[in-house]
Amino acid sequence: MAARPNNTQDKTRDLQHKLYQAAKSSPTRRFHALYDRVHRKDVLRRAWLEVRANQGAPGVDAITIADIEASGVEGFLDGIEATLRDGTYRPQPVRRVWIPKPGKAELRPLGVAAVGDRVVQAALKIVLEPILEADFLPCSYGFRPKRSAHQALQAMREAIRQGRVWVVDADIEAFFDRLGFDVILDCVRERVSDRRVIRLIRTILEAGVLDGEVLSHPGEGAPQGGPLSPLLANAVLHRLDRAWQERHQRLGVLIRYADDEVICCPTRERAEAAMAVLTEILDGLGLSLSASKTRIVCVAGGEEAFDFLGCASSRSEVRLML
Repeated sequence: MAARPNNTQDKTRDLQHKLYQAAKSSPTRRFHALYDRVHRKDVLRRAWLEVRANQGAPGVDAITIADIEASGVEGFLDGIEATLRDGTYRPQPVRRVWIPKPGKAELRPLGVAAVGDRVVQAALKIVLEPILEADFLPCSYGFRPKRSAHQALQAMREAIRQGRVWVVDADIEAFFDRLGFDVILDCVRERVSDRRVIRLIRTILEAGVLDGEVLSHPGEGAPQGGPLSPLLANAVLHRLDRAWQERHQRLGVLIRYADDEVICCPTRERAEAAMAVLTEILDGLGLSLSASKTRIVCVAGGEEAFDFLGCASSRSEVRLML
């Protein structure tokens, strides 16, 4: 394994570059021959390297990364390749764990997939990300190559400096838990027509959740914690970004980091209109704003502050923006 990573990454990045260029040059193209690339050995090997680098706890099967390394990585990857190739791959339920939200008393759920299932998700992400990324817009900063929370915060500060001091501080209610399977797949189908890839994604979404000793099969949701979930989330919320760019930019500047977003507007009236439009777009995606956590804040006088990406804007920080 030690001698292969660079060659593996070179080959898979060449694949990603070609997929990105093909998608970028043909905005209406739908890709139909992707499944064989998901179970390509070099793609699976890079997926393993990414999963190993992230470490993480074992899933419901209790098999750890160390266990796989001890028993042999190549045999492990051969097994995944074989089941994907012959169509017998079935993901295990994700193990639900509850962790504190940063700076808050409430907990949020994470879904810990088995290591082998994380490798399959990472392989799917390697193949799908460059295709979907070709369409994603500049207002989106979360879980994207070469984009960061720092850039999102800078974009927000710049919008406020330009006089857009009425901020819609938006929170989507239970976003990852309420993502509808059909909505997710419909968004992916905009660019992917390979039925085996769509079927594989649905199988992953429907794998179920083990919370303690209770196994459930929710009809919606993309559990946080898996390699694929952030990409699927961005694919769904790209529809928000696109609608905003095409029809609503006059209301204000949308800045989104995954499901965390603000809209910076020049007047209260436009901020109220922006919140109404945002509510309508999300409703079309089967989502809604949290009434208790979404508000309109005026930062012009530095008297009000808000929290974006875990960074609370204090009065002094707001004054520095203006």
